[in-house]
Amino acid sequence: MISVLNRQQLLSGNNFFYITLVFLVLGACSSKTNPTIQKPAPTTPQVAAKPKVEDPKKPIPAKPVEQPEIVISLILPFELNTINYKTATLKEINKAEIAIDFYQGFKMGLDSVAKTGNTKFKLQVFDSKDDPTQLVNLAAKAEIKNSDLIVGPVYPNGIKSFSVYSKAMKKPMVSPLAASDQDLFNNPYLISINNSVDQHAYKAVSFMKSQLKPKKVILIRSGQADEYKYAVPFKKGIDSLAKGLPFSEIGIKAVGYENVYKSLNPTGLNVIIVPGTERIFLLTLFKELEKLSNNFQIAVIGHPGWEKAQYLDFNLLEKLNTYTTSSYKIDYKSSKSLDFIRNYRSAFSLEPSEYAFKAFDMGYYFGKLMNDKGKGFLTEITKQPFDGIHNDFNFVKDAKFGYYNASLMVLKYEQGQLKKVN
Repeated sequence: MISVLNRQQLLSGNNFFYITLVFLVLGACSSKTNPTIQKPAPTTPQVAAKPKVEDPKKPIPAKPVEQPEIVISLILPFELNTINYKTATLKEINKAEIAIDFYQGFKMGLDSVAKTGNTKFKLQVFDSKDDPTQLVNLAAKAEIKNSDLIVGPVYPNGIKSFSVYSKAMKKPMVSPLAASDQDLFNNPYLISINNSVDQHAYKAVSFMKSQLKPKKVILIRSGQADEYKYAVPFKKGIDSLAKGLPFSEIGIKAVGYENVYKSLNPTGLNVIIVPGTERIFLLTLFKELEKLSNNFQIAVIGHPGWEKAQYLDFNLLEKLNTYTTSSYKIDYKSSKSLDFIRNYRSAFSLEPSEYAFKAFDMGYYFGKLMNDKGKGFLTEITKQPFDGIHNDFNFVKDAKFGYYNASLMVLKYEQGQLKKVN
């Protein structure tokens, strides 16, 4: 349960009832005052009394051992210090929306465990204010030092700052939203929920080799610097997981869209890797690939950021046989999702956001793990996979950089939506 226990004092009504009951019992036991004439009792032959056989004593059931309280601390960017409630606009209030949605979802997940479990949870909530100085102050608090699990901060800079204290205190700390590589934080107690870009790239290589089996792989760059964050680990993945597979890399500024066909194999499947997210580049490239698809076999694997790119034409991407990787996928028609949405609406009169879904999975997973394994849950985390409504968890331990989530899925553009295929 998630609660603070209060001692109840006897009310005056309880005292009155208790005293009244005592008088009624005593009255029922008192003898009558009318005198009675006693007659001699008739004599009867005495019969030897049978020895009394005592009933065997029933064993007294042992009292359940009370589990120690589990303390969880959320450090979220509410930034309440920047909001003037008297003059705040809706836009200013929405700054705290991520933190509020996350808190509400996490608490619902923890409550779900508490209803059926035997562990008492204490959930503490702190405002990080997205400020390094505030994180220093929080790290010094006894409430944080006595926590069994710390969830947050949310942003990479905050995670890096607070990892110093998590490591010193030997306290497990969850990175709930950031997709940064764990080696940036150097914290063996860090638990990362989201997959890094490197993981996405390696997943794409593995899926491409085992499922698509291409004749040739072509990586097409627009020239944007951010593309290298995906392109570099993808090429490393080719070298380690698909060595020997024909591979070429072209820069669209040097080659031109009209000359892409020169890099394609006329027979067999050509897998086009596109690490870019720039709108004009993507729309122009897709038009060219659409023309080429009449004469070449083509499949496209795109950057994981495409999932949220609203300007993309799903019908065209389906025609181009397009895939992307993702850390999560919500099936809004599943019974688990429908139950969560109904309960969230009932509790908050709001529609749950993506952050509420994600936080519910985390609250339920870590709550269930702690309920089953107690304060030593961290030693069991790699043995407990989880299939959530938003995220799947399958943690792998790195002795230097902590625990990373190895669960990652491949989605395909199909019938106007993204469908999980791997």
